[in-house]
Amino acid sequence: MNYEVLSVVFLFAVVALGFWRKCNIGILAVGFSLIIGKIGGMSNSQILGGFDAKLFITLVGVTFLFGIAQSNGTLELIAKRAVGLAGNRTYLVPVILFLVTGLLSAIGPGNIPVGALMTVVAVTIAVEMGENPLLFALAAKVAANGFTITPLAPAGVLTMSLSETAGYTDIIIPVMLNVMLWAVIMMVGFSIHYKIYRIKPGAVAVGGAVSEKKPVTRDQWITIVGMCVMVYLVMFRRLDVGLTSFFVAAVLILLGVAKEKQALAKIPWGTLLLICGVGVLMNVVIEMGGIDLISEALLAIMTPATAAPIIAFISSILSFFSSTTGVVIPTMVPTIGTIVDSLGTGSAGFISLTSVMISSSLSSAFSPASTGGGLILAAYMAASNSENKEQEQQKLFGRLFMIAIACVIANIILSAVGVYGIIK
Repeated sequence: MNYEVLSVVFLFAVVALGFWRKCNIGILAVGFSLIIGKIGGMSNSQILGGFDAKLFITLVGVTFLFGIAQSNGTLELIAKRAVGLAGNRTYLVPVILFLVTGLLSAIGPGNIPVGALMTVVAVTIAVEMGENPLLFALAAKVAANGFTITPLAPAGVLTMSLSETAGYTDIIIPVMLNVMLWAVIMMVGFSIHYKIYRIKPGAVAVGGAVSEKKPVTRDQWITIVGMCVMVYLVMFRRLDVGLTSFFVAAVLILLGVAKEKQALAKIPWGTLLLICGVGVLMNVVIEMGGIDLISEALLAIMTPATAAPIIAFISSILSFFSSTTGVVIPTMVPTIGTIVDSLGTGSAGFISLTSVMISSSLSSAFSPASTGGGLILAAYMAASNSENKEQEQQKLFGRLFMIAIACVIANIILSAVGVYGIIK
């Protein structure tokens, strides 16, 4: 029996079934790992070997810590205080939203929780100002996505782990900078298209929720200090990000800055199950030779010159129907490792193609069929005062879909001209 082909069929069948039935792909991945693993003659321990306990601890620790910060209003406070700094220079509001969202995403929570929070904040601010909510929402979402590949955020931690397994270490910083470059380029494009310079001058959200300066509470001050301590210990003392996050979170809970149940409810358990569940299935596929088969198929149409745009196109298509962190990164990073080894482009090639893969996948995330685009659509409609909401929703759905396609095309062009090979 051709186990390589069978494992790849199972992989894509799980993704397709999850998308079709609107259920968590991670649950399906773990369940179907048993079937395909046993067909391939793998033991229970070999099948479960794909569950990365260190990754799970890291994801839970980081998201729990920032769940505390979200549940007691610290993250929203930081965002609104920062936006208020714009004053009469209202054209700076989308830029400030971009920078603040990027910072919050980079220091730990990642793109999903921060994107959810800041998309709502951005749309609320835009409505209060009487401006186009789409520009503000896109500014927040592109920053949440573009600044999530760091050593502290879940997507960055996952990328590091898979890259090290593929034999490539110390690649996270250049990949991080490349993806941030993508975010900046997209933000410039959005700003030009939506004419950021035409935002009418005046005080930001006069009399609204944004300009209302509530005092910083004791719990929020302690939480801010705790987040700073976590970043310092991880970045400068080289402590494990997951264990450090649990330590700081434990101290914050003992100090009573938030209710434990509320903070636990903020952890995106579905996302964590998705990431770790797909990891179990991917381990089975790798063991059965499925990744080698995919890599060989791609190599048949690739050269060092065409590898980047082909990877960009494939990653974009995958992301239209699945999660970047949960599916695209776990599937593509091992494939890229094999491709780079065959092409002989070394560490620089791995950095470039990984950057291309992530940025291309994130470009598709503006589609309303994805989590990011869906959040924008939901926040926009919740804040809309339109009498004909159904017609407006359909119009926005189509607009977001076209934005995603435009971003994908732009990123394939950027990949083809070698933009992601600059930072190595």
